[in-house]
Amino acid sequence: MISGLGQWLRERCEADGLSLRDAAARVGVNHGTIAKIMDGASPSPQTFRRLVRAFAFEDTERLALEDRLLVLAGYRTPRPDEKGGGLLAVLIDKVSSFDEPRLRRMIAFADSLTGTRRSQAYELLVTHENEKTQIAPDL
Repeated sequence: MISGLGQWLRERCEADGLSLRDAAARVGVNHGTIAKIMDGASPSPQTFRRLVRAFAFEDTERLALEDRLLVLAGYRTPRPDEKGGGLLAVLIDKVSSFDEPRLRRMIAFADSLTGTRRSQAYELLVTHENEKTQIAPDL
């Protein structure tokens, strides 16, 4: 029986015009591994990560694709109670490379959108980070 992941991989290769060998080269495994996955075998964790890296359009969608493929592979069940699960994963991918000032601006922006003020946990984190960066006085 073909797994959801196997079907996804088969369809993705067809859409991208990839042969088994082309897909294997993209992923960094041999073509037999690709064929086995397409036929329903579960990939190793390393091969799974390679699939995600190989087929994510950009690093900014890697987490969203990984989340989707984990469900298709049967490693976890969908979480229907999560609001915008896929969209949230895309957002996390996009901001994961932000430096601290950009992250702080994003938090302020999110606060303005939700009409909330900064949480106590955020304030404690900022205080802790500021304390770590202060230079101790000479004794």
